[in-house]
Amino acid sequence: MWFAAVTLAAAAITATAAESATPVKMGLQSVVAPFVLPDNTSGLLVDVVRAAFATQQVKVEFRYLPNARFDDQMRQGLLDITPTTGTDAAQVGYLSHWPVTHFHNMAITLRSKIPTLSRLEDLKRYRVTAFRGARNVLGAAYAAVVGVNPDYREVVTMPSGALLLGRTDIIISQPDIFQYYLRQQLPHQRTGDDVLAYHDVLGPGRFYWMRFRTEAQRDAFERGIAQLYATGEIDRIQQRYARDYGLTRDFFVALDCQFRPEQAPQKCKKIREWTRPAQE
Repeated sequence: MWFAAVTLAAAAITATAAESATPVKMGLQSVVAPFVLPDNTSGLLVDVVRAAFATQQVKVEFRYLPNARFDDQMRQGLLDITPTTGTDAAQVGYLSHWPVTHFHNMAITLRSKIPTLSRLEDLKRYRVTAFRGARNVLGAAYAAVVGVNPDYREVVTMPSGALLLGRTDIIISQPDIFQYYLRQQLPHQRTGDDVLAYHDVLGPGRFYWMRFRTEAQRDAFERGIAQLYATGEIDRIQQRYARDYGLTRDFFVALDCQFRPEQAPQKCKKIREWTRPAQE
């Protein structure tokens, strides 16, 4: 009896070690700088996911694919983790217990030319440049408004500098992404609040969960994220990207609310309300 128990325990330890030794494969968009950088080895999201799994002695391999292929790759067992909006119950795998990332797109203008935008319909009147796929991501009301604007276009690489050079009137982007490309394109351009205006006319933003092929992978990731918050490593990673790229904490606001809700109780209450339908 004792021998059998020891044998079973040893087998469990061996299986756990074998699973830890096998890298998990995560699917990501090829470039969502500065969250996934063009070198495909770094970026805020890449570094945080890698660090979270490292606390559990699990390595991560990142596979860079068009979004449309994530679900197919997951079903075929070629990926273990994919980002998801958390609303499609038909997808395979296990959803993280809380959203991980947040994209809050805004309409960005030169304050000297367009100091205020009060509603979505105002986009009809200007030259508007948005990220590729914005019509699909930002909802039916947005698609209807830009659909009647002959001066609307979507691009693969965000031309932030075009706004400062007068080639477009409004850029639709997540502010950290906009700032990243602006620094690349016009590195000496002053970009303070007296120069740029950010108009919150596109809604509360889009939250993304993580979907995992196995429950064990999800639990390992969530334990790892909790450890990053407990040790302060999440702050050190954030501070490095704030220093190098001027990033805010908005991308991981859902994680901050999960682990430090006392720092922004009203904002975190709203986030819980916005994300509750997807969690259920």
